[in-house]
Amino acid sequence: MLKKVKHLRNLLRFAKGKQEPIIGPVKAVWEAVNTCNARCRTCTRWKEKVDPSVLSTSEGKKLIQQLAASGVLNLTFTGGEPLLRKDIYELIAFAKTHQLSTSLYTNGLLLNARRAKEVIDSGLDLIYLSLDGSTPALNDDLRGITGYFELAMKALESLKSLRNNGHPKIFVACTITKKNVHDLLNLARLVKVNGLDGLSLQLALHAPAIKYFVEGDLAFQPGDGAELQTLINQVVEEYGYYLPMNREYYRHFAEYLEQPQALSEHLNTVGFATAMINPWGDVYPDPLMTDSMGNIRRQTFKEIWFGEQACTVRQRIASREHPVSLFDNFLSLNFAVEHATAFNFHQILKPILNGAQHF
Repeated sequence: MLKKVKHLRNLLRFAKGKQEPIIGPVKAVWEAVNTCNARCRTCTRWKEKVDPSVLSTSEGKKLIQQLAASGVLNLTFTGGEPLLRKDIYELIAFAKTHQLSTSLYTNGLLLNARRAKEVIDSGLDLIYLSLDGSTPALNDDLRGITGYFELAMKALESLKSLRNNGHPKIFVACTITKKNVHDLLNLARLVKVNGLDGLSLQLALHAPAIKYFVEGDLAFQPGDGAELQTLINQVVEEYGYYLPMNREYYRHFAEYLEQPQALSEHLNTVGFATAMINPWGDVYPDPLMTDSMGNIRRQTFKEIWFGEQACTVRQRIASREHPVSLFDNFLSLNFAVEHATAFNFHQILKPILNGAQHF
């Protein structure tokens, strides 16, 4: 509880203009692997070859220990496809022994009944399974694998049938493009009908440096923002119960599409309350991986987080020299902190008390 109180104090200090943290990040996201077994049209990670130089099991456990010691509340495992790591269940279980809340993003293609049980037995708190359409035709076209939808639905059923007392929570994660934006209500309905716990909405981003691409028939055009926002608002109105982020996050989709630079006018907690670790141990403030803060093979996470290089990165962020993108796990926290007052600081208090799985 003392750690959570310190996080609350840290975020309120940031809201008042303080730039140096007094504790580690609330949330850390670890890209545990560099490649993927899907062939999504918005990402080229599947073109990457397996790299044996990514953090090993022992290095991963060392990282987890250091994150926990620094005060991290939630560790999210992502990729690529993290289930390609044979030790992923061991790493999740190890994180749980260090009192970390844990989340996992997966495409579900490898998640048969045996692996679903391994995920559940690891103690995982929340699993995000990626679906980009409510029908096989739409989803499989966007995800690049024929039969993806069927495998994902089987994975969801395995998780639902094997989990204990609703644990782990099961969310669908959707990447929004022009081709599936009119299907969002149907996808939200699928979440509800199938008894799942939530729906994560992430706008597809064009960021070639980190292997994200939005081109051709998937790309929104100037002027599409109003329709996009209308459709997002409909999902919020009809299925708000299933949407995990604070409502301010969902109000900025059109703004990001039409005037992405406008997001820099808001508070930016990246590098102060959030951290991203790539497969090789480089620490960044956010998924854009623009400004490195250090590498855990050369320094401890604590040395990196409170070091001179991290301080320089935070100064760049504060002076708006660091780019901003609409990443749900990161930007949602920005809005929660920005709108926290003495009267509604529950916006950051509640998720901190719940393990900071999302804000």
